[in-house]
Amino acid sequence: MGNESQENYNKAVEAHNKDMAIVEKRQLKYQKLAFAMSFITMLMVAAIMVVIVGAVLYVKPMITDIYDSTMISLQNMETLTDDLNKEMKEADLEGTVKNINSLTVKATDDLTDAMDRLNSIDFETLNKAIKNLNDTVEPLARLFR
Repeated sequence: MGNESQENYNKAVEAHNKDMAIVEKRQLKYQKLAFAMSFITMLMVAAIMVVIVGAVLYVKPMITDIYDSTMISLQNMETLTDDLNKEMKEADLEGTVKNINSLTVKATDDLTDAMDRLNSIDFETLNKAIKNLNDTVEPLARLFR
């Protein structure tokens, strides 16, 4: 029976080897599939990187131009602000306000004085004088006609 048991053992090993060969073939098939998927993924990543690098190279000059123009604008604003501050320091606003105030007071005083003079005029007497002058000049005017 030793021979039969050796034969069974050999058949079992052979069956096991066949099963292992089938498993190895499946593993090889899946490894090839995994390699193909990895290769496709690598190609996609490379394509995406090319697009990103292209976009960065395309957009970078625009961003640089915007940055440069912004910096020039800021420098111009600083210069304008400095000039405006200098002008404001040089302008004698307090003196100007005092001059305007004194002119307003003087104008008010002059207006008050003019109103007092107008109020002091006796219009009734003035009207009588004009009527008397008219009465005197009218006969002379008739003479020269």
